Amino acid sequence: MRLSLPKTAAVVMAPAVACLLGAGPATAADTARSQAHGTATVTATRWTERELPFSVLTTLVVKGELRNTGAECHSLWARFDGSGAPAAKYATQCGPGAAPFTLRSAPGLNPGATLFICRGEGTDDCGPQFSAREFPARLG
Repeated sequence: MRLSLPKTAAVVMAPAVACLLGAGPATAADTARSQAHGTATVTATRWTERELPFSVLTTLVVKGELRNTGAECHSLWARFDGSGAPAAKYATQCGPGAAPFTLRSAPGLNPGATLFICRGEGTDDCGPQFSAREFPARLG
């Protein structure tokens, strides 16, 4: 016996089946979101890594680039949720170009981070803070 689905059902189900099988037309790069301040933009993807195979603790990883189109310097700062540590600078780009970065949190139950872009290398002129969860999750 052969099962036939209406064409609309097949179109709706195809992405879900592809996702379950680990293959899909969209990648993290296709859905990357960015945040900006001044002439700088940060684009990234995020994922979590399990510390041990059956551990409930995970590490948040955010990987991307800080791109600048202007002549001034811009820096990317981050503060990890629950760490109590002050924000730290992870990338600086002076003039046009891009600076890659990778953030890694300490292992936790639900690790998160707050990021922001500042003009210059300090934190005197900064854009709005945003969550690392605003970036798309890496697929696969």
